[in-house]
Amino acid sequence: MNCGIPSIDRLMADASAAPADTADRSAVAAIQALLIGQGFRRLPALLDRDCGTYGPITNAALNAFRSAHSLAPCAGIDAPTLRALVTTPAANPVLSRPYATLVLDVAFTGVLPMAAVTMQLEGGGAFAAANWNTDRCGLSFGLIQWAQKPGRLHELLAALNAIAPDLFARTLASGDAALARDLLAHTAKPCGGVDPRTGGTIDPRFDLVAEPWRTRFRAAGREPIFQRQQIVTAVAAFERSLAGIRQTMPAVTSERGLTTMLDVANQFGDAGAKSVAAAVAKPGMSEAEFLLGVEHETVARVSRQYGASSAEACSTANRRELVRTTPWLTDGPASIAVRV
Repeated sequence: MNCGIPSIDRLMADASAAPADTADRSAVAAIQALLIGQGFRRLPALLDRDCGTYGPITNAALNAFRSAHSLAPCAGIDAPTLRALVTTPAANPVLSRPYATLVLDVAFTGVLPMAAVTMQLEGGGAFAAANWNTDRCGLSFGLIQWAQKPGRLHELLAALNAIAPDLFARTLASGDAALARDLLAHTAKPCGGVDPRTGGTIDPRFDLVAEPWRTRFRAAGREPIFQRQQIVTAVAAFERSLAGIRQTMPAVTSERGLTTMLDVANQFGDAGAKSVAAAVAKPGMSEAEFLLGVEHETVARVSRQYGASSAEACSTANRRELVRTTPWLTDGPASIAVRV
């Protein structure tokens, strides 16, 4: 499957092709994402201002990867290095256009490019990203941080089990099929099997934020079949949200606007996004004014819950501003076919 970035597709199709131009920001961003998945740090991620800029850190990471895989030195992005980045199992895989298409054979189309922004904001786009109950929601795991307390973690686990039950038992229950069934039953309980006040487990066998569960969930995040299912499950949720946004917020039409509201829906739920929009919308308001109002309203709501100077409030402010200002989103109308 082609990834949709011409220079990357050219290198994948022709092993003897000339290296990609390091001024090609889309190609450089693709390489940076693949290098991040291989464990290289300090590289710019999708929403960072330097994403797609080929500088000394990116060059050093590429040279280190080549050295580790006995590849010939090259000034830039060549076919052998790209192919090795694609075929070498990632230590901490992150969702990106090249990873979805070239590694997982998943088309990076429809709502997925916009959903990928939320995935980047939630856990750096990492398939094994986890929040170990710092927000009192129990375990939150995966691309969109399926949280235990609201029952969303169970939704994801049920989807993983349905697609590969034997692998599910091996990865998340050390091969014990009965334990795997009990895990699903536990997360299906009210509040996902945690105390609604503290996020602590109600069953010591399933303290999912402690070992051995931490290691098990990280391992599940490295399984390609589970990575594909994470994308499928997330896209289905985003498509449902997008259908509601288009119905209740017809003035939101741009890629940036829809991405903002999809991120709000992921953070607050579909009903919460609708409530935020109702609180902000005023007759004659432009989309830009509406999005700025959404930013202020969501930060205010989180501040009331956690405190104005809390990490949660700061994070919400940062994510709204990033989506509002990133050059990787356009302000033109988004044309997306959505299954409803």
